[in-house]
Amino acid sequence: MPATTNNSDVNKEDYYFMRQALKVAETALDFGEVPVGCVVVLREAPEASNQQQQQQHQHNNVVKDDEEEEEEAKYRLSSSVIVSHGSNQVNATRDATRHAECVAIDRMLTRGLSTDQLRLPSQHLSANNNNKNWEDSWINVQSNANHWKNTYGWKSNGTSRIYSNDIFSKCDLYVTCEPCIMCAAALAKVGIRRVIYGCNNERFGGCGSILNIHQQEKDKGYPVVSGILKEDAIRLLRSFYDRENCYAPNDKRKQKPTNNNNNNDSISSGKDDCISRTKKSKASNC
Repeated sequence: MPATTNNSDVNKEDYYFMRQALKVAETALDFGEVPVGCVVVLREAPEASNQQQQQQHQHNNVVKDDEEEEEEAKYRLSSSVIVSHGSNQVNATRDATRHAECVAIDRMLTRGLSTDQLRLPSQHLSANNNNKNWEDSWINVQSNANHWKNTYGWKSNGTSRIYSNDIFSKCDLYVTCEPCIMCAAALAKVGIRRVIYGCNNERFGGCGSILNIHQQEKDKGYPVVSGILKEDAIRLLRSFYDRENCYAPNDKRKQKPTNNNNNNDSISSGKDDCISRTKKSKASNC
């Protein structure tokens, strides 16, 4: 069974960060990638304590219009910061290991040496990208360019921070779909603090659906929280399969029968279709 948690372990901050992961996943659609996205959150950033008191005063004097704006304001004030993010780049790099989690890790350790620096030019990526350039830089606080949190996060201009492995023990990963066995093992290797995911991955899941990589003793395990905004994650994945995989061979397109079961909490049917479509192209997105 997929790993679960008590509701008491989940807070509004978890929903905020999962919404950011969903935004990352949405960008993958423009380039024909399976829309899975993640963010890596550093807890207790060292810069936070020096500025929280001043920011608290500013926060108390600002009227918030809605819940999302309130969450954004609380994030600006918190000691947590997004240090990396990633979406699938399997087709963009022609590398089946470039899942969202591996992209985020690679950016932290090498500035994307095995991912972004090997990505094909944007005009060769997808017929559906409308000539868009792959711009994937992360800005933590849009409203204040000088905010300390903007010194963190992936930057496509090569100015991102490079971290050592020990930072992962202070980081949580939020990902829209349960990590596959490969990614679950990679997260154990680097020593991630905690993993929070949206929908289950019943065919390849490494955090409870197929294997319990996060509970194995060989590498450092990590707690898992599941089901955060899972409906949004499933809806996004279905939007990809509805428009079909533009990288699939012509004779393999639209071979999948319509699935009318809208209450499934996993993406097993979509994963099966993705594997069958991409065997010949050798660019599996799953």
